[in-house]
Amino acid sequence: MKKFKHSGAIGDLIYSLPVVKHFGGGEFYLHLNQIDWIGQHYYGSPPNPFHQGRMTDKDFEYMRSFMEAQNYISKFGTMTPQTEITHNLDRFRPVFVGHPTNYIDIYSGVFNLNADDTRKNSSTPWLTVPNPSNVDGRTVVINRTQRWIGAPGPQWAIWKQQGMEEQAVFVGLEEEYTAFKQQVGWNIPWAKTTTMLGLAQLIGGATTFIGNQSSALAMAIGLGVENIWCEARVDMPLDRNEVYFPNMPNITYF
Repeated sequence: MKKFKHSGAIGDLIYSLPVVKHFGGGEFYLHLNQIDWIGQHYYGSPPNPFHQGRMTDKDFEYMRSFMEAQNYISKFGTMTPQTEITHNLDRFRPVFVGHPTNYIDIYSGVFNLNADDTRKNSSTPWLTVPNPSNVDGRTVVINRTQRWIGAPGPQWAIWKQQGMEEQAVFVGLEEEYTAFKQQVGWNIPWAKTTTMLGLAQLIGGATTFIGNQSSALAMAIGLGVENIWCEARVDMPLDRNEVYFPNMPNITYF
């Protein structure tokens, strides 16, 4: 039985799952309360405020039903000193410093996958979700966090003219929703979710996802949402964005 472990954050963990699936899956363990140490050890500074202090028991419970819904995860638990691990997914971290390529290619390289398997991992959806849903028939899901973004570009005005605002719903934190309405000017409902599975069900029920780098974007990519618009990081070239997947034709970057 293969046993995998990861310390988070949630988006990083989601992008590790193609490799887990490639190896046939198995038990998956979350290593709690490591994020602050990881930031200092690998990057020489505390983690950004969005991750600081995260990956607690509360996060584990938030993630549990989603992880257990993946048919290649036979068990989702937390690390103890007695847990024997066969695949340490945190091995991606020293390679990830400097952002040389996307997450999935980094995980694939760390575990010495060949070029064909690496390409398959970074071009094929790897997540499933039971009972995808939507809010009042709205099939455009938006999540815009406050990391690595600039002022809203002209695309939002074009989408508004096309009537997309009437088809959209916002997912994520309430403070993200408030900032989105102020910055973009769209008046759309907020869908509050209390579990990672609930979030995935709304994203899985969408035909279009719009957002920047976040765990919600990772879900949309992993679920293979038909149309994904990714607001790329503004602080580095596109091909060094860790969510740049050129082999996925359903993603457009703006």
